[in-house]
Amino acid sequence: MAEAKRRKTGNAETEEVAVRLISQFLLAEERVKELTSKRELVDDVLAGAVARGVVMYPNPEAKSQAALVPISLLPTPFAADCYLQAVELGPTFHELMDKVACDLPWMRQVLHETGKMDAICGRLLGICERVYGSGGKEHCRDVRLNIMRNDFMLDTRSGLGGHPMKQIEINMIAASFSTHGQDLTETHRYVLTKYLPKSLGLTPGALAAALPTSRSAEGIAAAMAGAHFAYSGRRPLRSRPCVVLFVADEDEKNEKKPCAVERAAGDEQSSAKALVVDGREVSVAYFRSGYWPGQFSPLEGCWSAREAVEASEAVKCPSAPAQLAGMKKVQQTLCEPAELHRFLDADRARLLSQTFARQVDPSSSSADAQQAVSAAKSEPANWVLKPQVEGSGELFFDDDIPRVLGSRAQEQLAEFILMERIRPPVTPSAVLGPSGDVVVRSSVAELGIFGTFVADGQQVVRNEVVGHLLRSKGKHTNQGGVFVGNAVVDVPFLVPREIFWPSVAQQNGNHCNTHLQRELNGIR
Repeated sequence: MAEAKRRKTGNAETEEVAVRLISQFLLAEERVKELTSKRELVDDVLAGAVARGVVMYPNPEAKSQAALVPISLLPTPFAADCYLQAVELGPTFHELMDKVACDLPWMRQVLHETGKMDAICGRLLGICERVYGSGGKEHCRDVRLNIMRNDFMLDTRSGLGGHPMKQIEINMIAASFSTHGQDLTETHRYVLTKYLPKSLGLTPGALAAALPTSRSAEGIAAAMAGAHFAYSGRRPLRSRPCVVLFVADEDEKNEKKPCAVERAAGDEQSSAKALVVDGREVSVAYFRSGYWPGQFSPLEGCWSAREAVEASEAVKCPSAPAQLAGMKKVQQTLCEPAELHRFLDADRARLLSQTFARQVDPSSSSADAQQAVSAAKSEPANWVLKPQVEGSGELFFDDDIPRVLGSRAQEQLAEFILMERIRPPVTPSAVLGPSGDVVVRSSVAELGIFGTFVADGQQVVRNEVVGHLLRSKGKHTNQGGVFVGNAVVDVPFLVPREIFWPSVAQQNGNHCNTHLQRELNGIR
């Protein structure tokens, strides 16, 4: 027994040393350039990614013309402790979003002015009033399914000496790239094993610790199945076959792997209980579409169909209340301690609030909001102006911020949220350039944590983190988006904090504050 314990301890120490050496290797730009200069490595990454299905369809009608999703050639270093923190906080975030969605009076109050300025927010509020208002259904008694991606960035202004992980947003609808992140992880695992210098002491255990497996596809499928069975348990005497419905755009590009589901558009009809499509009863309606204005055409017909789905007993992912819970105004309001404590006890609220960046409503007359607006006009480089809903418009940076703030009446600014800008660490990242050549660029990364939540009335059936995604982009690129070419699907390599922060301090230069620099000097 003692000998086995010594061997186990020895293996752990060997793996820890290997992780530290590999971390330093991937943080060194020249090393990354040297490794990715091997054409065989590049070919292996591309072949592995295609074989695993990391592809998109430029023309969805021509399935033989798949194109590779923009990807990184090697994983990107990311602070291990922050990744673990994001995973550990996942279930609390999921519970919070469900509690918010179930508190419609609170959301109506919070989003009252926003709904006047943002078309989708206003329409969803109207649906909630008609479906869940006086005499209507009680959302908290429904079967509820949420599939979320919670996005974070690291902030060098906090760094080693504070709480560097900051929440960017939580996506409540059409949270994408779950399978691509999962499959690229396995591709990178193979490439690292094959090409990293043997002197680094790479072992399977070292990769298991530093290159965590993502099981988001299986987790999301299990959540859908859980919602389906919860629905079926409420309707055991169905006379029609039961299906899951995917509501998607006709030109949806982000499809992968055929599923035994019904995909339809345009002929939904609802009875008092069931949602029926082409003679089949829908247990779960999963929305891949419906989060920005261009997806509603014809306008009234699409919104009528959306309300019919909401009024039915089918499980909605997301429901109208859950989609409203993902509005930026809700996120900003939850940054206020009194509002967050409405939903969570003090200890859990404190843990979540450590990840909150400063956010204000620029339409508010409060002293804090007006001070932030003034600061954003005079020093716009320190702020980001964000629209309310996912996909509805681009973010505003730099000189565009005072232009937008100065061109609208104060009440019209309810369309936006003003967020203090994050200063993420810069790390080397290898990608393919426009002509197919390898480019090692200075990149910043955004970590997404996939989570699922299923409840049958008051009973929570499932609440778990199911996987992750990293997206990276050039450090001078403001806008995100993989399909539009601004970012790439990436993979996190988890680096010990005492190695990560000193290394990124050198990459980031004066981004690190004096407190962080003292911390780093102490480590050295």
